[in-house]
Amino acid sequence: MSHDPSHTERFWHRPSRILLAEESILAMAVVAAGCLYLFAWLPKPIVPPAATEAARTMKASFSRRPSTEPGVSLIAASRPMMRAIRQAQKREARGAFDGSTRAAWQAAGEEVRKLSLLPIATSDGKVIRLWMRESEEERAAAIEDTLEAMLPGRFAALDEQRRAAVEADPALDESLPAVTWFAVVDDAPADVRPQAFNLCMFREEARKSAALIRKYRDVVGYDHWKAACAVGASQAGLEAHAAIWRADYDTMLAQFDLAKDAYEQGFRAWRTVCDACPAMRSDPVLVTELKEHLERYREVLAALHEPAESPVMLHDVIGASEPVTL
Repeated sequence: MSHDPSHTERFWHRPSRILLAEESILAMAVVAAGCLYLFAWLPKPIVPPAATEAARTMKASFSRRPSTEPGVSLIAASRPMMRAIRQAQKREARGAFDGSTRAAWQAAGEEVRKLSLLPIATSDGKVIRLWMRESEEERAAAIEDTLEAMLPGRFAALDEQRRAAVEADPALDESLPAVTWFAVVDDAPADVRPQAFNLCMFREEARKSAALIRKYRDVVGYDHWKAACAVGASQAGLEAHAAIWRADYDTMLAQFDLAKDAYEQGFRAWRTVCDACPAMRSDPVLVTELKEHLERYREVLAALHEPAESPVMLHDVIGASEPVTL
């Protein structure tokens, strides 16, 4: 049997090559460990504070910045106003209608003013201020005037076309869309269309902002309490409150003659308040209160067997179906 030395040599040399590779890997690992150990003991470079701050600033510039003026909850923001209003109401409930009560209403009015300036957080992440409703409405109206000057008569013409179509076929009233400035701008000349479209966008933004602010004002009764504080802080308003309070007290004691005189005095004072501030006539809470006072006054007159007559006219305020002379 012949022996192949080349075959045997292959078996003897292969373990040597494997051993050499393992030794090489082990040596490289030892060198790497030594380098890491040496690096750990080397002095570290000192980074200037200015460079660190610059790096931090640059990093922050790429991150989402929080709002510089976060909004507050509407209910939480309105608590000081409501506390001040309750203080004034408690004084009136005890029959105190002096300078201190008037000052309490003035303090409540100041809290209303502060509330109007606070940044209020909305449910959709926006921040509003309650005083800006009128400002946004004025902005929308001013933009509408600008659009009318830019495209004179076009809105009215388009609205007339829709009205004529509905008159010809009343069923179209449901299917034909209402005329908007966006529809007018779609048919505007090409040279003014981009500018007019931008104005439409700004107007829509102002209208939506005003509507949102109105919604949040209604939640806390902002408009009513602003008017109520103004009334309570005025001399005529305080006299009206005092007279109605005396009338209700005299009615409870069945002193109807005194109650009648007090009611009429209160109505005259309310007439002065409404004449001084016509916007008070549109306040639904005030109108409801006046109607309640009027009903109690009629009950007093019925107890006295007298007709409801007085030199003071309030039917334009309470909106009675029949003119009633008080």
